[in-house]
Amino acid sequence: MTNTLKSLIGNYKAHLKIEERIFSDEFISDKTLNSCAFIKLTFHNCTFHKVDFGGSSFAKCDFNECRFSETILKRVEFECCNFQNCKIIDSNLDKVDFDETSFNCCQFKKISLLAGFFNNCKIIESDFEEINSYGACAIIVDSQISKFDRSINFTGDFSFDHLLEFLKSIPAS
Repeated sequence: MTNTLKSLIGNYKAHLKIEERIFSDEFISDKTLNSCAFIKLTFHNCTFHKVDFGGSSFAKCDFNECRFSETILKRVEFECCNFQNCKIIDSNLDKVDFDETSFNCCQFKKISLLAGFFNNCKIIESDFEEINSYGACAIIVDSQISKFDRSINFTGDFSFDHLLEFLKSIPAS
């Protein structure tokens, strides 16, 4: 019997662990999944609407054509994950940690990114609109931002000028 993501999460609210599964065409809404571990999962055409993943971790997960709307990804860790043609809209990514994660043809719109951290990430042909980073609190380290036949657009409150001012204000070690 193939379990759906919805059936696996059931009434869990925290500390769930799901490993090595493939989920397609799922709609998950109004769920709290705090401090959960998701390992080696593939999500295809899945929608997460008003899901609170606060404090959870995703390792080696693939997200293909997924949508996150009004989702809480606060203090979530993504390690070695891939996002392809995904949309993250009107969501909270405060203190999110993306490590060795790639975003290809993704759209970020109306997100909060206070103290968000991108470490060794690849951001390819992705759009960022109306990002609220509260004045340079998003940090991008050792990451590659590629522009092919179209450019990456950073609009809204996210400002690289503020980011550079912040980095220059840190004393050299």
